[in-house]
Amino acid sequence: MRNSPITLKVLYYTVSAFIFSCFLSCKGDHAQSQGNRTAYPEVKEIKSSRAQIFLAYLDALVKLPDAKFSEAELRSINKKYASQLPLVMYDSTQEQSRQDIVIHYYKNNQFGPVMESGIRFLVPETLTDSLVVSDFTRYFGNVEDEKPLIGITEQPLPVHIQVSSDREMKITFKNNVNKEQAGVTMVDIFNYR
Repeated sequence: MRNSPITLKVLYYTVSAFIFSCFLSCKGDHAQSQGNRTAYPEVKEIKSSRAQIFLAYLDALVKLPDAKFSEAELRSINKKYASQLPLVMYDSTQEQSRQDIVIHYYKNNQFGPVMESGIRFLVPETLTDSLVVSDFTRYFGNVEDEKPLIGITEQPLPVHIQVSSDREMKITFKNNVNKEQAGVTMVDIFNYR
């Protein structure tokens, strides 16, 4: 009776469950894994994630249908991302913080096959340091260089990404030797008719 099959099975499952629970409760916080940690990598991770959130926010705006590409829908999307990004609509009567992403929606009232409306984003310095042109190319696709209308300019010309047949992004960035690693200072989304 002592070594019956039922008793051995119960003992087997009990020991297995105990060992399994020990493995699940292990967090891996060993002294060797903590090592020499500084505050810098954590700050870099926060900036990196904020840049990814900003790209996802822009993607949500780019994918809006034509009928919903409006200031009201922009404000609605801003509310969804307000806890993750410092978004502020442009107001000429108020001074914006240097930490805020300033947003300006505008409409073009001209008739014909031109830009119908656009949204401009002024990227703060804190986000510019971690948001580079290559982030946009990985997320949205290849960039097209703007052709200079005059000779050589000191400030680099913006690049364009054709997101769809009626949407385009214009990215303005800091002067840098390597364009792909240049920090983004301003983003425009254009909605064409």
